[in-house]
Amino acid sequence: MALKAAQESAALSEIAQSLHDYLNPDAQNIALPAIDFDHISDAVKQITTDMERIHVHADTYEEAALTARKKALYMQSILNSYRNLSIPLVRMPTEILALLFKSCVQADTGGHSLSYEAMPLVLSRVCRRWRMIVNSTPSLWQVIRLHNQKTVAHNRCPPPLSILHLWLNRSQPLPISCLAILDAPDLCGYNMKILDLLVHHSRRWFAVDFSFGDQSSLYHRLCIMPPLLPLLRYFRVEADIPIGTHDIFAAWTAPNLKEATLLVQSSSANTQPTITLPWSQLEELEWFPKTSKSFLDISSTFLRLRRCCLQISHHVDIDDPHQFTLPYLRQFEISGPYRSIIGILCCVSLPALEILDVDPDEHIGQVADQLLSFIARLQLQSPCNIRCFSAPFSLFSSSNSPTLASKIDTIQELRVFLSTEEDNDVSITNFMGSNMLRNLKVLHLLFREPPDEDVTLLDKMVELVASRRQRKLSSGPRLDKLSLDVIRTSEVPNMHISIQSKAFQKLFKLQREGLSLLGYTVNGGWHSFFGDTRWSDEDLQRATQYWERFGYSNWLFEQEIDDYITRRGIS
Repeated sequence: MALKAAQESAALSEIAQSLHDYLNPDAQNIALPAIDFDHISDAVKQITTDMERIHVHADTYEEAALTARKKALYMQSILNSYRNLSIPLVRMPTEILALLFKSCVQADTGGHSLSYEAMPLVLSRVCRRWRMIVNSTPSLWQVIRLHNQKTVAHNRCPPPLSILHLWLNRSQPLPISCLAILDAPDLCGYNMKILDLLVHHSRRWFAVDFSFGDQSSLYHRLCIMPPLLPLLRYFRVEADIPIGTHDIFAAWTAPNLKEATLLVQSSSANTQPTITLPWSQLEELEWFPKTSKSFLDISSTFLRLRRCCLQISHHVDIDDPHQFTLPYLRQFEISGPYRSIIGILCCVSLPALEILDVDPDEHIGQVADQLLSFIARLQLQSPCNIRCFSAPFSLFSSSNSPTLASKIDTIQELRVFLSTEEDNDVSITNFMGSNMLRNLKVLHLLFREPPDEDVTLLDKMVELVASRRQRKLSSGPRLDKLSLDVIRTSEVPNMHISIQSKAFQKLFKLQREGLSLLGYTVNGGWHSFFGDTRWSDEDLQRATQYWERFGYSNWLFEQEIDDYITRRGIS
């Protein structure tokens, strides 16, 4: 560089060199250069010429530097590629890498299909080879998860739908599972565009779960979509239809559909939104029918139903109900007005029934005998063997309860809902007797109010448990297992029963004597294995399958399900 500078300086004119020395900050001589003022014009021309030549040299060097930097970057990329080739992970066969990528995608339980941080997109940015493998492996794109409120909260504005379009295209031609929580009312137009894209690929739906909130337009769009869904096996929709919405009906052709959940409600008594499904092939159904009549009208078509969960919102009297049989139904859960529950129990024959769950809306103390007698009648006329039973504790609050319950002595597992607002003394006395559900082995206690606020009820229930543990063999088997929990609300989602009470210490004493307590202690609170919404391993297994169906998404995380998977893995 010094040699070039010397050559350039030698090429300058004497006057230009004089000015160059004068303007050099390192020069020691600060005297003005000697200039012949008679020839100032010639000097300016010469200096201008020299300066232009220097600018040309500078431009040439800058272009050369830019070219050199580009070449250096290119060489750096080649160097990185060669370095990557020395890593065993990169040199793995394509088939092995595809399996590793699948594991990475499965581990990304927080991934969102509208985020550039979703695992398939992250993997595709590592290198060209990885991008080729990821983009040509449809199985990495099969699970689509969308939650617009979480997405907008993270990005402050809706992400481009081109990401979803890319995701759907790359998953072709495989079936897709889609979890779409589109319940943000201020994003209705954006949600509609998302739904349009998903509907465009509806022939590839395998499992879909839609939550629309109160956006009836989204539900209407779903109803008017093309009816043929050749691959659909699981379908769930949740929506609240506001007053004033016209009736919406749809009939789908889904030859492989086995499970359906229709949680569509309306505040209007005159609106009955429904999607007509191939009922005859369904094996599991959860439904919010407006009235029991909606269920009874199509009940004869449920030829293969194994599990049915109904939540009825309004009662209507049915003049001439027809009798029907559900030959394969083994689990029946029904809630709503008690008269509607009785109306259905009167009409149905369930020869395969093993699990029955009844939860009336009203306090049923005054009609406990009536409801219990209809349950006993169901067992006798079906005939069936009810093994697991769930009901309000007040169902057994009559002096006639032991006699009526003797007709359903097949019950081995019982869940009861307890409330301090009801008189439980008669029910407790009945269960402490020797004739109430003689074969009971497992008991689940679910408190509607925190038992810590009034420990009297918990004390009495612990005495009941102790009494069932001390039964003589001639009176039937002793109580072997116990779970207990409190119903949690959105205001207090982390509420648990305290283990500090004397009643709970008695339970620990019974545990040491052989009683199996189905739960564990965390920070002084009792955590049931089943939580406050389930009461059997079958329920937990079903919830696990639902969670697995959508890639174990964090949005669906429940501690009880995670614990169940852990226990199952250990066992």
